[in-house]
Amino acid sequence: MYFFLTGVSMVLAIIGLFWLKDRLESPLIARIAYSELVARLAVVGAAFAVIGLLLMLSDLA
Repeated sequence: MYFFLTGVSMVLAIIGLFWLKDRLESPLIARIAYSELVARLAVVGAAFAVIGLLLMLSDLA
């Protein structure tokens, strides 16, 4: 469950970063949002969410 919640919160934080970039129209936030680090964190967050979901489903089976 913790993997799932961590992954979902990471993905939501990145989506929030992109929303904030569009809302404030800040070049600094845009540079951060399109950085390689944020892209890697998005992949890690999605992987955590999938792994957490699979672990929760394995407990049910």
